[in-house]
Amino acid sequence: MTAVATRVAAPRRLARRPRAALRTAHVLLAVGWTGLSLVMLVLPAAVLVQGLGAVFAVEAMALVGGGIIPFFAVGTVLTGVALGLGTPWGLFRHRWVIVKSVLALVVIVSSVVLNTRWIDAVAATTASPEEPVLWSLVLSSALHQVMLLTATVLSVEKPRLTGNQKVA
Repeated sequence: MTAVATRVAAPRRLARRPRAALRTAHVLLAVGWTGLSLVMLVLPAAVLVQGLGAVFAVEAMALVGGGIIPFFAVGTVLTGVALGLGTPWGLFRHRWVIVKSVLALVVIVSSVVLNTRWIDAVAATTASPEEPVLWSLVLSSALHQVMLLTATVLSVEKPRLTGNQKVA
């Protein structure tokens, strides 16, 4: 065998400055997404607690959930994929990266499928929104918050277990 045939291809890596810029964008987008998710939790909860401001809350949720969060969510996922491809962390090398990706996709899909439908249902009512729908929004937003914060903890702690290692 020749030296060329036995040599393993070096992993693709971004240069230092582009990697730092990409990581900064990823962190800012993820923090923004988590903050906007918190807004989506607080608005229906405030209506349930106070019983006032339902029209404002629904309009704000429609704006934040329909126009602002998708930008942050897609940006977070795209920068995460770019970091996975351009750094040694990879996309499938570590379980924590896979879990983060799955959590992000679950939040995106459930937001589109459930929250958008519930916000539209609340917006369609001319009277005060129904309490069960508001509770559904609160619970789903709380679950989204837990998933996004779990992804944040995974990013910070970076558990060392990879797909190839065995737990002792």
